[in-house]
Amino acid sequence: MKKMFLLIFFIFIIIFGIDRLTVINLSPKLLFKRSEYKQFPELNDGLQSAKFSLYRATQTSKANIRYFPQKNFFLISNFKRNGHFNPIKIDSAGNNVFELNIDEKHHLKFLEAINCFLIESDSIYDLSADNPVAIPFTEVLNRDRNIEPERWVQIFEKLYQSSDIVLYGWHTDIQTTECIYFRTEGKWTKLYTFGSKGPMYIYSEGSEIKCKINKKEIPHKWHEEHYLKDVEKATYSNVHRYTDEYITPYNSDLSFFPDQALKYQPAGTLKTLAFSKEKYTDDGYLNPGIPSAFYGTSYYALNLDQDILHFKTRAYKHNGIGENVQTDMFLFDLPLAFVKRSAVSFLTYDYSTNFHENDKKGIYIIKKK
Repeated sequence: MKKMFLLIFFIFIIIFGIDRLTVINLSPKLLFKRSEYKQFPELNDGLQSAKFSLYRATQTSKANIRYFPQKNFFLISNFKRNGHFNPIKIDSAGNNVFELNIDEKHHLKFLEAINCFLIESDSIYDLSADNPVAIPFTEVLNRDRNIEPERWVQIFEKLYQSSDIVLYGWHTDIQTTECIYFRTEGKWTKLYTFGSKGPMYIYSEGSEIKCKINKKEIPHKWHEEHYLKDVEKATYSNVHRYTDEYITPYNSDLSFFPDQALKYQPAGTLKTLAFSKEKYTDDGYLNPGIPSAFYGTSYYALNLDQDILHFKTRAYKHNGIGENVQTDMFLFDLPLAFVKRSAVSFLTYDYSTNFHENDKKGIYIIKKK
């Protein structure tokens, strides 16, 4: 009996060592279903199931995805790299209906994006429009910053009351000077602040740009917008991929992240079926060569409306007891209040390391056939 126990213990140690110290795969899921998993297609543009199809909208990770209910469209704010902005408008059926590729060589002098508006030095794009075009400013005020503060406030109040859109700009074509953009009956007015030469009416608070005049905070006027959510992973579709766990300590009054108050319902599930180790890294000070993380291929089942699509792509797993496969993959859906207005979902693959990658990162639009 003692010998049997020692033999079992010895076998366990060997299996444990092989599993933790090598890329040999001993997972029962892989041993019995390897041939089936090998037939899974790679995550890629054009994947299809019986009811749905996927197309790749971006090739970058962690792009911001928002929904605008007033005009019923989605906006992907895709920063490919510094100086290269690629906003993409997706309609309620999942079609790419408009996009711009703005880089340092582009004729547009892009300054910043606010809500669904793209601000240039001499014009504005309203991406909520059916056919977005650059609309020049009808009037530019206080460019020389020579208006008296009292008169400036009077101009602001008059424009604010008559405008349906009011945007507070932080990045402008004049260094250290902010701007306010007013849309009145389809025409745009640009009002510069004073920068360092006068009162500071526009200021930043965290990631928000706000306006305060005479100690009174004045809200912007723009289109209603909401982030999508992966309900299973409690993660939102902003650029930082905030989780409920991260948001909650700062959000008691819902001012930090208002969308946390919304109810979301998953349109489907994304299940990791198995993970096959292929490579490893042995990072760590004085590490004698023990793997710190394994990199390989993960196999998935995407279930939408009882329609299952299988695929595979790269993933990784830290070497430790209880560690899960890190897919950096999310299935984002609309808030419950808007699910009847669009059946589109977004699969994002945010593979967060350059090691053992396969150039499949990006946002994939899931639309009904």
